[in-house]
Amino acid sequence: MKRIHLNITLSIWLGMVVFSGCKKILEEEPRSLFTPDYFKTVTGVNGGLTAMYGHLRNMYGQAYYYNSLITGTDEATWGKDADGNFKDMDCSGVGSILSTSYPSSVLWGEAFPNINTASGVIENASAAGIASSLVAEARFFRAFDYFLLVQTFGGVPLDLGAGPLKFNTSPVRTSVRNTVPEVYTKAVFPDLLTAVADLPVAARVTGGVTKTLARLYLAKAYLTYGWWLQNPNNIPTYPAANRTDPDGHDANWYFQQAYDVSTAAIESPGSYGLVDTY
Repeated sequence: MKRIHLNITLSIWLGMVVFSGCKKILEEEPRSLFTPDYFKTVTGVNGGLTAMYGHLRNMYGQAYYYNSLITGTDEATWGKDADGNFKDMDCSGVGSILSTSYPSSVLWGEAFPNINTASGVIENASAAGIASSLVAEARFFRAFDYFLLVQTFGGVPLDLGAGPLKFNTSPVRTSVRNTVPEVYTKAVFPDLLTAVADLPVAARVTGGVTKTLARLYLAKAYLTYGWWLQNPNNIPTYPAANRTDPDGHDANWYFQQAYDVSTAAIESPGSYGLVDTY
């Protein structure tokens, strides 16, 4: 009799564990994936923006990527314990930058997921009644990533599977690289111009993006694209493209734009300005 009671008690206890566990699993709401519906909520937009700020750490907090920004300059070179990933970026003949070089793949792997997140916010945030200044933060980060990509790799894909600059929810294994002029004139410049117009003068959060920061990167993009149009060192570009601007402007026009944007930022710096002395 005691054994029967013990078996009954164990069965009841096991049933409670199993069914309570199933209930918890069914009630979970995982947020490892962003969906269009999620981006139509305030929580979704805030989550997407937080992820955009967070992805900066995955690049600039990554030793190999940080090293790739200074190795080969007059600041640093490889040391005695350096591996191939450090030597590849030295540009002194001790290594070769290949598709397998880790420092170059850090940016590639981090930028495109963040670009897709930004596109999700840009497309869907209006349904949540989000202020244009918050959407402008997403536009800044999309332009920021595309600017880093086009400087590093030349032309890169604007279509991640759902159409140019569209939020994609279906993984694809093929892509088509847009040209350098297309990346600048269709992605980088339009997003940064909108960011300059809609971002606040004072940061929303400590270290947040502002109108001045957007002007800084717009000026840098104008300078870099103007240099690309000039191509003074006759450097090849990929994919192949004529050194002409789709909007009909020449390099000097972009240099002037860079000057004007920089001047506006210096005169009205907001939260971030130049220090009195270097």
